[in-house]
Amino acid sequence: MPKIKDVIVYPVYSEASSTISGYLPFSGSLEGTVRRGYSSCFVKVVVEDGLYGFGECWVREVPQATAEIVERLLKKVILGEDPLETEVIWEKMFATLKNRGYSRGHLIEAMSGVDIALWDLKGKILQKPVYTLLGGKFHDRLKAYASSIVFGKPEVMAKKAREWVEEGHDQIKVKVGMGVERDAENLKAIRNEVGWNVEIMADANSAYNLSNALRLARSLERLEVRWFEEPLPSYDLKGYIMLKKKVDIPIACGESLFTVYDFKELIENFAVDIIQPDIVRAGGITGCSKILALAKAYNLFYSPHVGLSGAGCRAATIQISASTSPETFLTYEVYDIKESPNPFSNDICIEPVEKFSKGYISVPEKIGLGLEIDEERLKHFLCK
Repeated sequence: MPKIKDVIVYPVYSEASSTISGYLPFSGSLEGTVRRGYSSCFVKVVVEDGLYGFGECWVREVPQATAEIVERLLKKVILGEDPLETEVIWEKMFATLKNRGYSRGHLIEAMSGVDIALWDLKGKILQKPVYTLLGGKFHDRLKAYASSIVFGKPEVMAKKAREWVEEGHDQIKVKVGMGVERDAENLKAIRNEVGWNVEIMADANSAYNLSNALRLARSLERLEVRWFEEPLPSYDLKGYIMLKKKVDIPIACGESLFTVYDFKELIENFAVDIIQPDIVRAGGITGCSKILALAKAYNLFYSPHVGLSGAGCRAATIQISASTSPETFLTYEVYDIKESPNPFSNDICIEPVEKFSKGYISVPEKIGLGLEIDEERLKHFLCK
């Protein structure tokens, strides 16, 4: 078996066509500083015979920092390893700094990209799609909801929701977090505009404390909102436990968490109904598989997060979701495909990763992740 001989990183950045709105207090004054464009870090793992796999790390800002972790730390760990031994390599990477307290953050995000690249490579070596290596394909296509209606006046948000419904979407995520009364007004306007046959999800991006989350949850229940996503900061475990006990609306959380050890506390305390790990933050395919195994034991629903990430995240998410039972909901990021295009989603690919039609994303049958990166296009966005 050819061994791993090289790891190449591509820290990339592109200015957004419009400002990417923030969702936290002070975001209005900060977004021009820290949310002006799209960032990512792609990883290419190469074996001795020249075959390679691509992955992607979670990056929102300073992709060079993540690239340095891959280049200066993780590369040393995996050079010379058997690329098929993904579990062994994952544990070796995790062990590098675990005993010094680095079990979250940039290290895990860097690991995630390397791990995804290894699974892509493994699929190419074995001439199989990644979903086959994960145990098989439950779904030929995956339900995908439209994300996200960003903050604005109620009538503007309602009009945008109507446009998305007319384009074929019957599930829509809406940003909340501007205050209980304003959020309730916005969602009521959207519900009145799209009717009761369209599912609405509400995403607060950790904006609320427990008392205000409880107040908003009551309004969401009256509007038959499908779930309330990240109502509280992810570190507020007791808040999530209390909130879930007091409301009927399903509670979703997970995009801000990292490995299974973070999710363990959330899941074992029955603090959520829906888990939302992001594969480029949660340890890649290997790390996410551990999370899903635990969630399945507790009969929790899985709806993966993608957000502003690119093609590597999306391709890996499709593969692991196709191998997951029961069916899950994917995110179709209408905002960064149409409203403020993210070049790392499709522009850097020879073929689009996500093929969306009538509310579903199809699962590719190609080997590996089904991801074909045009490296010349990717290099165009390299950080200076």
